[in-house]
Order: sequence, then structure tokens, then C-alpha cells
Amino acid sequence: MPPRIDNAALRRLVPLMAALLGVCVFVGCSLFPNGDPGRAIRSLRPSLPPIQTSHEAVQLEVFFVDRPADDPLLGPALWREVDQISAIPAETRESLEQNGFQVGHVGSSPPVTVQTLMGLVTDLTSNDTSNGKPMFGMRKRLSPGVETQIQASNAIDQCSIKVVDGPRTKTCEYDQVRCMFRLKSARLRDGWVRIDFQPEIHHGELRARITPTEDSLAASGFSGPGGWAYQNRQKVDVRHAQHFSLTLNVGEIAIVTALTDPPDSMGRSFFCREEDGRLMQRVLIVRVADGGQPPRAF
Repeated sequence: MPPRIDNAALRRLVPLMAALLGVCVFVGCSLFPNGDPGRAIRSLRPSLPPIQTSHEAVQLEVFFVDRPADDPLLGPALWREVDQISAIPAETRESLEQNGFQVGHVGSSPPVTVQTLMGLVTDLTSNDTSNGKPMFGMRKRLSPGVETQIQASNAIDQCSIKVVDGPRTKTCEYDQVRCMFRLKSARLRDGWVRIDFQPEIHHGELRARITPTEDSLAASGFSGPGGWAYQNRQKVDVRHAQHFSLTLNVGEIAIVTALTDPPDSMGRSFFCREEDGRLMQRVLIVRVADGGQPPRAF
């Protein structure tokens, strides 16, 4: 004989069961779509949004042109149309020239010679030089205070560089060399950007060296050292005396290359090489594509 159910107790249970059923229907639909509990578990895993580049980031187009050093495009016709006078202070310009560098800038509407130099290839972002393309490059987004490295030269087994520092001249010997520029940008005002160029000579074997890191703070839009870590890197000879800065508006272009004389200058090691018995010269071109947005008001 089945047990008797108290009617009063049953009346109390019915609303509770109805509420429980409603919760199960509501929650069940969202937790187990298509009857797949495994899918529900995967959908509930915590996830972080991708790190966004700061809206204040400056966007640069950085590319190189490789031409024979005796090409007329790299000669006086080019530099008559490039501003070398007002680009950087006279003392800095003299130090750069003594060490074999040639620096200038042009406006957002480049003169004919510069257009011809830059128009040698249509795809500025291609790194494929297998078909003899003389231009290759990349785009860089730099948040405030964040630096990037640009390798100007091909790898060099050994080189001897004559360094001129005012009245003093010394010869430095290096092996396993990579000539680099460390670039850093700063947004000055609407549309105007300062770009700092720091020449560096990386040389010697790769070894674990303690290195300041900025990754964690850069991701948050802050500048400054984010800590220290061991990284495989070469020795770095930072050429502070040849540091220079250019102030450019959106669309304007910086041009950096070498003076071919003297043959043992720093600039020639950065930008020139022998190829099949012919001296080849590289030109570094940096264009401000986007000056970034002003800081948001909170």
C-alpha cells in the first residue's frame, strides 16, 4: 500500500518544484547549448581581450632602397632637393658628416628625385627581394616612450670603423657586426612628431645578458623600464655623439644614408657593402603615416 502524502506538505512542495523547474529551464538553455556540456564548459573559460595599441601610438612607415653607390639618384640631384640645413642642429650635422652619415627630410609632397627613388617598386611592405626589388620595408606602431630597433646593414663578419669625436679620431675593430638604429617617437602636438635616431653597433657573440624590459608597461601605454631579464644579445656600442632627432608632420619623410668617403667611416659600414665587385648603397626612409591621437581626458 503506497505511503500517504500529506496534502498540506504537497501544497507547499508544488510552488517550490515549479520555481526549481523554471530555474533549470532558464539556466540549462544557456549552460548546455545543443545538449553539449563540453561546449558549455569551454564557453565559460575566462578570457582576456587582446592587448590594444595605445591610441596615442605613432605609425611609421620604415623602408629601405638599395642602389649602386654611383647611381645618379643618390647623387647631388637628390640632396639639392632634400632639406639638410634646418633638419638638425649644425653641431650634430657636422658630427654626422664627419662619421659618414647624410641626413635630411622632405615634405609630404616629395620632390621629383625623391619620388623617383621611392617609386622603384609598388609594394612598399614586401620583404621579398628575390626578384631584384630594390625597396623593402615595414610599418611600425610606437606607443609613447616605446622604442624599436631597425637593422640598417647586412650582417658583417668583421669591420674596422674610424670614429671621429671632435678633434679626436680612433679606429675600432668589430666582429659579427649588425649596424642598428634605435628609433623612438614622441607626439608633440596635433600632427607633429619627433623621431629620435640612435645609431648602435651590435657586435660579438650572442650571450645571455641582463637587459631592461619595457613589455609590461608598454602594453599599458606607460614608458620607462618594466624590469630586468636575461636575454641573448650582443655587445652594444651606443654612438651617443651621433644621436639625432627630426621633427616631422604627418606625411613628411626622413632620409638617412651614407657619404661614400671615407671608406672606413661609420656611415659607410651602416649603409654600404660590396656586391659582385660593385659598391651598393642603402637609403633608410622613414615616413610619418599617423601622428596618433591626443591623450584622452578622464
